[in-house]
Amino acid sequence: MGILRGDAVRLRVLTRPLRLRKFFSESGPKRVSIGSGPNRYEGWLTADAFKPQADIYMNVKARWPFPDNSIDVLYSEHMLEHIHIDSVPHVLAEAQRVLKPGGLFRVTVPDLEIHARNYVAGNSDFFRPIVEKYQARLKSQKNKYWLVRSNGGAFMTRAVQRFYRHRWMYDFETLSSCLQEVGFTKCTKQSWSKSIDTLAGKMDREDRAFETLYIDAIK
Repeated sequence: MGILRGDAVRLRVLTRPLRLRKFFSESGPKRVSIGSGPNRYEGWLTADAFKPQADIYMNVKARWPFPDNSIDVLYSEHMLEHIHIDSVPHVLAEAQRVLKPGGLFRVTVPDLEIHARNYVAGNSDFFRPIVEKYQARLKSQKNKYWLVRSNGGAFMTRAVQRFYRHRWMYDFETLSSCLQEVGFTKCTKQSWSKSIDTLAGKMDREDRAFETLYIDAIK
């Protein structure tokens, strides 16, 4: 059933040209949310490879379906950490390619530095929501969540593939240098809901603020 559902989502690539034609014919800034999941946002074109609720189907590991220098703002929330590290250079380069000069790539990921600092400090208050979340799931998947019982276990849910299919954990130094290597001219570390673009900041989920790295990257 899951395979059939995935095939149905991929078939939506057939309707993508029509949706993009409409998107580019409309007035106003061109804003695209990459890896949006099932969420829809007014004023944004949403793109996802798995959820049929998105405006268009898009595999970020392939060539992005936008012309060079055509997008004003790109937004990506907790998506990049799911990308295999071999594909990350392509994903970042495509973001740089499709943005207009001076355009913004607002990218957010779980922050390695935040997690490491709180682990070393023994801050159980920081990790408690994660531990409690998985303790509540023990009845349904005991073997998978059995070890999530401490600060270290909670930290590891963000750092290993078995949980959320994460591939990597980023800090600002690593991600900003990668963005600059593919051609972004400036990377600024931001905080939840704070961005050089007000609407991009409003896209941030508050429930993820405690663990998230926010970067505004300018082409």
